[in-house]
Amino acid sequence: MRGLTGRTHNSATWPVLLPAGLLAVSTAATAAMYWSRRARDSAQARTVRDLMIDDVLTIEASATLTEAARTMRDGNVGVLPVVEHGRLRGVITDRDIVVRAVADGAPSSDTRVGECATWDIVCARPESTIDEAMEVMADCQIGRLPVVDADNKVIGIVTLSSLALRSRKQDDALETAQQVSKRSSRIA
Repeated sequence: MRGLTGRTHNSATWPVLLPAGLLAVSTAATAAMYWSRRARDSAQARTVRDLMIDDVLTIEASATLTEAARTMRDGNVGVLPVVEHGRLRGVITDRDIVVRAVADGAPSSDTRVGECATWDIVCARPESTIDEAMEVMADCQIGRLPVVDADNKVIGIVTLSSLALRSRKQDDALETAQQVSKRSSRIA
């Protein structure tokens, strides 16, 4: 019988001659186990949809800063996605209001959200992986990542808090928070 050299873990004497068919079955079984495990892991890979907060408050760019501040206060949030005709156009944070309006003496009742919002934004899709979202948040040093559908309508938001509280990878969530915080420490 033709044989191939193979290794066994139970024998101190190797290489051991194995029948060709046995090695082939063994390789096929190993490959099947690998692909099965990989498919299971990808099926278990959590997506942005799994961790996002789906009850998101938004605000129109034409609203006043007073309206934005009240919406933030009432919703206990620090960011509002800015929408025009239902589509994501930017974000405004409590910090944006303070730094871009209040600090300059702009009247909050007359100043529009669109004048202080951040328009250069990044967002995620619900099918994006958590790893991708954390990488984007760390690279862009942002603590809140809006989630949009194919029509750019806001359907959720991923925050550092949602990562910390809902992520299976606590160390990765902590690392993301540390990367985002680097910007804050540079400014201070």
